[in-house]
Amino acid sequence: MPTANDLLLRARKLESKGRMAEAREIYEGILARFPANARARQALERMQAPAPAGQSAQEPAQNVIAGLVGLLQQGRVEAAAAQARGLVQSFPRSATLQTILGMASATVGDLAGAEAGFRAAATLNPADADALSNLGNTLQQQGRTAEAIESHRKALEIRPDFPEASNNLGNALRQDGEPEAAAEAYRRAFARRPDYIDARINLSNALKDMGDVEGAEACLRRALELRPDHVALLRNLGLALADLGRFAEAEVAYRRALMLDPQNAEAFRYLTAVTKLPPGAPEFAQMERLRAASAPGTDARCQVCFALYKAYEGIGEDAKAFAALAEGNATRKRLLGHSSEADARMFAKLRETADRIPALAATEPARVTPIFILGMPRSGTTLVEQILSSHSGVHGAGELPHVSIYGAPLALGEAEPTPEALATLRSRYLGRIERLSQGRPYVTDKMPDNFRFLGLIAKALPEAKIIHVNRDPRAVCWSNFSNYFNGMGLGFTCGLEDVVAYWRHYEALMDFWAERHGDRIYQLDYARLTEDPEGETRKLVAHLGLGWEDACLSPQENRRAVATSSQAQIRQPIYRGSNEAWRRYAPFIGAVFDPLGG
Repeated sequence: MPTANDLLLRARKLESKGRMAEAREIYEGILARFPANARARQALERMQAPAPAGQSAQEPAQNVIAGLVGLLQQGRVEAAAAQARGLVQSFPRSATLQTILGMASATVGDLAGAEAGFRAAATLNPADADALSNLGNTLQQQGRTAEAIESHRKALEIRPDFPEASNNLGNALRQDGEPEAAAEAYRRAFARRPDYIDARINLSNALKDMGDVEGAEACLRRALELRPDHVALLRNLGLALADLGRFAEAEVAYRRALMLDPQNAEAFRYLTAVTKLPPGAPEFAQMERLRAASAPGTDARCQVCFALYKAYEGIGEDAKAFAALAEGNATRKRLLGHSSEADARMFAKLRETADRIPALAATEPARVTPIFILGMPRSGTTLVEQILSSHSGVHGAGELPHVSIYGAPLALGEAEPTPEALATLRSRYLGRIERLSQGRPYVTDKMPDNFRFLGLIAKALPEAKIIHVNRDPRAVCWSNFSNYFNGMGLGFTCGLEDVVAYWRHYEALMDFWAERHGDRIYQLDYARLTEDPEGETRKLVAHLGLGWEDACLSPQENRRAVATSSQAQIRQPIYRGSNEAWRRYAPFIGAVFDPLGG
């Protein structure tokens, strides 16, 4: 038979897990057997006592809450969640317990559980600004940006001096395609807390979205005055400098970051993108050690593998380069959870929905004309934009997410494509590019995968110019596979078979659009452009209705910032031969490209 001490220990464990009824039953049993047991009597009195002043009777004792928070901090998420669920039985109106459940769910990627926990906490305690801001973050992760923005704003109404909520609001606004409003939110965040480095980094990214890369650089340099040893600041400074074509300065920033954090795999990837390491450089051994030390399947392993690919390619070690690239891509595919079947369903949905999209009736003329440059990623869209934005009448806005943000639900059948919905898309998109135009009559949008929404563009923006860049499919597929992309929607690039399958879907969809909107699409062949730059550029400029300017023949002189993986190539004169780069790796590729012809 267990002793009183055994029973007391069991009861305390149950109490710590929130199983109050079972613990109380054991304490009462101890007193029935041992009426003089003071510890059992004190435990029952404690459980039955009213809450101390300042502590709600609907909340567990502070030491219990502290224990749960400690479990979360130790990474014992399941234990924290299990204990919180048990305590909810005794404290069903505890906003704190619901917040802990939300945090535990968010940690393991259970967004539905996180939303339920934070929403319950906010309902139980409408003045809980933390719960509202956490709810906003969860909604944003689910792509529900309008709801996220509303939740963050409610949090700030309750606590105007809440810098985290201001930063979170900025993130949601930026995701919603409103970088100017996001920038103001970030500024409010670090106005409240000057050393809020994340908000300063986020502001620099919003400024880049607005085309102000020089402003982003200045923002990061000011932050480095506060934290000169901050690795993420140095990495972001390097990215801004690379966007501006200042590769030597970017290299200095990355090397400084690596001096502070030699295990920073992402900084190695950025470094090898802007400089060619000589044979025997110490970075090779450093990266290989980091590769061996990083657990398989982790982001660090993925990043360093891409870095090693670029480094080995630079010294002609093709077998080692391909092996590193294949491992990096396989890891990233697992991290992204990419599915070719999901790609097939998306393309099918685009075709299914296309003919339900109405054409807009009479519309107010656009003050700025959009030029969409689209095609597969890595098909040459950056070069075409660099050529056109060399013209005095054209502003190059880069890869704008706004057609996807405003139009994807319509194109994919997730929202009804009513004339009113198309009018809203038109108004928001034109308003966005007008703010970016810098007073020029034309604005380029070179988001490649706008090809998915070509039918929607044709109907909502009848004045838009649409340029489709065609390139050798083998060159495109290899270039996609051999580059690291930050975007979550580019998982198809992480496998040779996957990217070939995606190409076939893209090719079929472009044929589908050509049947319906062929008169709207200017077909530009990348190979012909590189073989006859002047002839093809003159034809393109004439098609757009622009007067000729010789600057269009020297895109490498265009000093605008470029934030794509083509940022090094476009600083060089137009050259031939890039379509053949994949042949170097033909022995490793095998027959995967055979269905693409050639």
